[in-house]
Amino acid sequence: MSTKRLRKALLLLVFVGCSLASMGQGLSLLGIPLDTLLKTETPRVDRTYIVTYYGRLHLFAVTDREDFTMRMVGSTVPLKYKPNLPWSVGLGVNYKWIGTELTVRLPLLGYDVTRKGKTKQFGAKVNLNRNHYLVSAQYHSYRGFYMYNPELLQPDWLDRFATYPNRDDLRSQTAEVHVLYQTNPLQFSVPATLLQREGQRRNAYSWVFGGFLTYQNIRADSAFIPTALRSEFQSQAQLRGIRTIALGVDAGYTKTFVFRKYFFTSLSVRPGVSLLLQQTTSVSAPSESRLKAGWEGIASLTLGYSTDKYYGGIYSSTSWVNRTFSQELINTHSDYVRLVVGKRLRYRPKGFVKKLPGI
Repeated sequence: MSTKRLRKALLLLVFVGCSLASMGQGLSLLGIPLDTLLKTETPRVDRTYIVTYYGRLHLFAVTDREDFTMRMVGSTVPLKYKPNLPWSVGLGVNYKWIGTELTVRLPLLGYDVTRKGKTKQFGAKVNLNRNHYLVSAQYHSYRGFYMYNPELLQPDWLDRFATYPNRDDLRSQTAEVHVLYQTNPLQFSVPATLLQREGQRRNAYSWVFGGFLTYQNIRADSAFIPTALRSEFQSQAQLRGIRTIALGVDAGYTKTFVFRKYFFTSLSVRPGVSLLLQQTTSVSAPSESRLKAGWEGIASLTLGYSTDKYYGGIYSSTSWVNRTFSQELINTHSDYVRLVVGKRLRYRPKGFVKKLPGI
């Protein structure tokens, strides 16, 4: 088996069947948070600070969108590529360890295949929240990008042409694993910040410390830089592939402010430093590897509302991956927005649901 096929097989083994799950809901497979399947009793918390709703049936409406930006930074004005990603909307349900969402794409709000081309997208997250420890792994891949700022090619490009310059040969793969230790799990609720199965009743904070391993592979069939711009991007004019493996440590702070009893705001920042092994591939030159110092980080904000019956709000995050302190060629960052409106219902399982383990 070739190295390329082996790599794909390993990724499939790790992520097959995994749905997009949020940190704090737990290890998820097919939308099912398995942390409460492995240990079905309600998590131990300080009930003056946290209210748990693991025994309630949660019905909710959800809409979310992920955005990804790739920046070629060799010039005064960076060249930006983006995948054409839509908003999605749907419904979801959670009860104890059972949970799933069903969403569809919205051909609205900037999602235009005719102008921006098609993007093949795949993403998965696996998360485990166990007392002091948070473990998360995620994988995202995109194939098919459009040039976000075509005015670099021609100032009046969008006035003269109906479509953006498209690169259907350009693809990106990113895999990350984080292991974190939080200092205050009894009073600070991670699921509450993610609009899930807990509620924060008093102001609380937690420090977070940990480590991470990141792999990123960006490649194309021809040079990333269009011919007309290569004189402005001399350091990467012929670059058509860059592969990075980073090992690092990070530390952060997160706090939730509760006001008027049921409204809350959560803020989180977690920067990190790393050692990167970076391999570049050019159109007409052999591959070259370098060891560099780098950094990455994530910041998030939640505005929410939570009572015994209703909950909802907006969660947003921004992450920076595999940045270098010097001689940077390409950098990427991701933005994610999720809106949830839900209701908690008292529910007694019947029929086959009652026979499921842990119900």
